[in-house]
Amino acid sequence: MEINDNNQKQTISDQKQTISDQRQIISDHIKEAERQKQMVFDINEILERTANLLSNAIELRDPYTKGHSEHVAEITKNIACKMFSKEFINIKYIKIAALLHDVGKIGISETVLNKPTLLTDAEYIMIQSHTTLGEKLIKPMALNKLLTEAILFHHEDYDGGGYPKGLQGEDIPLIARIIRIADYFDALTTNRPYREPLNVTKALEIMTKNKKCFDPEIFNFFVNNITQLTRRCT
Repeated sequence: MEINDNNQKQTISDQKQTISDQRQIISDHIKEAERQKQMVFDINEILERTANLLSNAIELRDPYTKGHSEHVAEITKNIACKMFSKEFINIKYIKIAALLHDVGKIGISETVLNKPTLLTDAEYIMIQSHTTLGEKLIKPMALNKLLTEAILFHHEDYDGGGYPKGLQGEDIPLIARIIRIADYFDALTTNRPYREPLNVTKALEIMTKNKKCFDPEIFNFFVNNITQLTRRCT
């Protein structure tokens, strides 16, 4: 009888130890999950700050586009938030991707970027190369494919007439289709070396004439919600 009591006590002691060990394992897992979460947060913060730094560097070389990357990022984020569910999109990376869409202009001559007259064919080809230059620049640090897709494909047209690859329709990544609209609109409504900014009505008139460039569903949503989507942060 005494032996059985001792065995039971030992069994209970072992069970308590097992429970204690399991609790410790769970606690360790929770701590590790929190550490990983913090690391992701830190990386995202660093990435966003880097994106802002690079977009500011572009503006120093091309003062006519001051605020352009931020405006495009804001419009892109607004469209994405209002059109798509959070489960379908990553807002953090969408904003960063839009901020970096013109990063390849760092490799373009300032003379060409700021030219007040029409570009020559050679200069236009040079400007077009900012998509591939940007993709090469960012690819080594891109933690999410949204970044490289936004940079490489934001000048692709829905009808297949864009560059650099002539993608068509939904073969163009969603992020690039959204940025195409935001970028086009902001370019029309801000000051450029070759013209004054256009008002919203004129800009939409031009975009409607060139709507073959845009995803029709996203463009219709943009036109119908223009005031909300283009309200700039102060």
